Amino acid sequence: MASLPIFMTAVANSSDEPAFPLLFTWSTPEAQVKEVLVIPDDEWLENHHIDANALNLDENQLYEFGFEASDILVEWTNEFDTDVIYGLDPDELSLLVEATYNIKNLDPSFEILSIHSWFDERGVSLNDSLAEQGLTTPLHLLPPDEIIIQLLQIAVEHGLIDPADIPDSTQE
Repeated sequence: MASLPIFMTAVANSSDEPAFPLLFTWSTPEAQVKEVLVIPDDEWLENHHIDANALNLDENQLYEFGFEASDILVEWTNEFDTDVIYGLDPDELSLLVEATYNIKNLDPSFEILSIHSWFDERGVSLNDSLAEQGLTTPLHLLPPDEIIIQLLQIAVEHGLIDPADIPDSTQE
């Protein structure tokens, strides 16, 4: 069985000079959405700060509800059976993923490609599909979980993801 594509997005510490992640959101092999706050590493905070962001995430919330990079990497290792992840802004997402791996002196175990190219390769214009759904807000301005949900819905609507291929997570 072919694995479902993994779509990912992130919120960075700064929109002007992103250096580390505050939050990662991704689709699972079961076509669900996962979201995790990231506890900032001391090394990150030595050279960078957390700017105001659309989700109003601050350092206190990250420490209270977040997870350390090592925990996130273990989850990704256990969950992702792919060497390619698809993101809305692959350059920024790559930078944030690399920052997470670098804290543990590791190299990322997957490459990040453009979500637009994933849809284009399958004959679907992501922008046209979003317009057909009546979405007037640019995708990058939506909350991260809504971005992933929109991407999954468009993939299902265009037959790119067969709901029959989605494993039933209740039967384990």
